[in-house]
Amino acid sequence: MSLRERVRVNGRMIPCRSVASFVDRYRNVLSTRKLSFFELVTAMALEHFARVGVDIAVIETGLGGRLDASNVLTPELTITTDISRDHVEILGSTIPKIAREKAGIIKNSVPHLVGLLPESAERVIRERCRELGAPFFRLSARDFVFHLDRTTLDFKYNGLVIRGLAPSLPGPHQLKNTALVLKALSILRERGIGVSRRAISAGISTTVWRGRFQIVRYKNGSTLVFDVCHNAAGVESFVETFRAKFPGKKARIITGFVRRKEHQKMFNSLSRVARSYALVPLRTGRSTNLDELIENINWRGVPHSKYGSLKTAYLRTIGNTVAGDIVAVVGSHYLVGEFFEKYKVK
Repeated sequence: MSLRERVRVNGRMIPCRSVASFVDRYRNVLSTRKLSFFELVTAMALEHFARVGVDIAVIETGLGGRLDASNVLTPELTITTDISRDHVEILGSTIPKIAREKAGIIKNSVPHLVGLLPESAERVIRERCRELGAPFFRLSARDFVFHLDRTTLDFKYNGLVIRGLAPSLPGPHQLKNTALVLKALSILRERGIGVSRRAISAGISTTVWRGRFQIVRYKNGSTLVFDVCHNAAGVESFVETFRAKFPGKKARIITGFVRRKEHQKMFNSLSRVARSYALVPLRTGRSTNLDELIENINWRGVPHSKYGSLKTAYLRTIGNTVAGDIVAVVGSHYLVGEFFEKYKVK
């Protein structure tokens, strides 16, 4: 995926010239400090937002929490969307340990909202809010009703009432994400940041996010699906969305992941929709070793093959498809980004 898609103002990616000028202005500082990629992009994003004078900035954490580069801000609202076992080598090996790290974004007296968290995680977050005097809010099942047959939801909380809202992003998990967004907006309205119902509906129904269950029709009548589901929770959401969108179907899956992920759990989920796997290396030193992966994974009877490159895997896979077949390119941002760059997917 493009670096520039990470920084947007009113839907427009940061211009190339702004990226170049940022590097030029701070070249000396950047060359002497050992910044991570995320730290550099966060600094660039915050400077860009300041330069163009945004009214509201929505900042997503990287790993999330105490040591995150985005934690230099004093926000109007902080949100913990979900907690799962990811980046365990940094955040901790259990849900409560990860929750303690994620709770690092909570600020004195700043309201904090949580999504549908595991009980053990919510307990940790709630206690940290109590310690810091931060008002605690949670998404409750009383706030919304999902209509899964038509992928819409009704929402009602504290004066904000919206019915029949249809997110443009596909998948049952996007209904949950939308409900959390609406709850956040209702809290911000109490703090004097008003967003009209018309603006809310327009934003939710027109959102475009490349590489998130993105569907492209191939010339021979087959279907390509792209999803950057790079952890176990993301893969499970992909599988749920796939089964809802293509009931009874299975896909030829081209996939690649970085190391230190819950690979077995991810392939357990994928096996419910996988016709075959084409395993490919990623263009990064963090790519998992395919030979070790093949040796250690229980493939649950799904045929799997190793390829030396994404191009070889794609040409072999697409060459075996007929009208009605589905090819899914799923896994790391590196994988989907390389595909989009190589084959000019918009």
